Amino acid sequence: MDYKRTDDIIRRTKNVYESKRGALIQIKDISGIDVPRRALDSFGLPLNMETYLDYIIENQRIFWKVREQVQDDIIPSVTARYGIAEHSAFMGGEVSFTENTSWHHKHVEDYQNYTLAKVDESNIWRNLVIEGMRYLKNKVRDEFFIRFRGADGPLDIVNALRGNDIFYDFYDEEEGLMELASKCTDAIIYMLKEQQSIVTEYKGYVISGFDVIMPKGYAGHLSVDATTMLSDEMFRKFEIPLLQRIGDNFNGLFFHIHSVGSHVLPAVSEIDKIKFVEISNDPNSPRSIEIFKKYEKELNNKIVIVTLNQDEINDNVNFLKDKKVVVWYDAKNIEDAKQAVDLVRVKL
Repeated sequence: MDYKRTDDIIRRTKNVYESKRGALIQIKDISGIDVPRRALDSFGLPLNMETYLDYIIENQRIFWKVREQVQDDIIPSVTARYGIAEHSAFMGGEVSFTENTSWHHKHVEDYQNYTLAKVDESNIWRNLVIEGMRYLKNKVRDEFFIRFRGADGPLDIVNALRGNDIFYDFYDEEEGLMELASKCTDAIIYMLKEQQSIVTEYKGYVISGFDVIMPKGYAGHLSVDATTMLSDEMFRKFEIPLLQRIGDNFNGLFFHIHSVGSHVLPAVSEIDKIKFVEISNDPNSPRSIEIFKKYEKELNNKIVIVTLNQDEINDNVNFLKDKKVVVWYDAKNIEDAKQAVDLVRVKL
């Protein structure tokens, strides 16, 4: 770990967070860096955790040896990530792996007759994340920080357990749905607190599952994806109280939402404990910068994360220069990444 560079990042981060305005820049992807690629379904998961995590470590070593040329605001970190199924599979049910991700299959067929897994040290999916993070921390020591893995929102976990029957359940099985969602909320709080006990703390800061640096005591990311298909009214009724309950257990939360579900941002923004809001770009929907502008008033007290290209940075300087923002950028190559960093540092 280059602690001089890390200290510079922490200094810039602290200055932005403690001021009324400012921008950080994180290069999220750089095309062309040649690292080994091995199919996720080739490791025999959920067994062979250590073999898989050793591969992740070596992969990141190769990646960062090239990437360290880019002086942006990302601290080198790793976490235990197995696709996406680990966000819900600790509640019970079967998982299948593909080349690039994992899928948690429908588990709850009937609200009157179902069994959930016990979320404790005997749970293999809990252990893949929690013990996996511990394994990484012992293995990399000062080479990488350990970041959060994050979590799905309660109703997204119910969606994994119930499949898309959940969208009938809001009308036909409200009581059973909310009882299950409450149990999922308890499990999310447990999993985030377990992660919180492991992540690297440095000079009062930790790193979210999405690389964004947060004050110690914060947790995240918390993803709400599928259930943003609810109307604003139903989202406020069913999801908001659960998100509030999660927030009550932490000093702050990092919240992830997709642009296609941006209509729920006003409700989300009313939760004080949600301090960071990341808006992901989706196909066939407005860009995240346009959504930020649409909900500028609602997001006024949040640190907003948007993915921009260079034209969008240049075109929105006047809008962004009085905000607290983290700019994410996907680079074509190392030189493109350096240019983007310089652009944000000069203009924002």
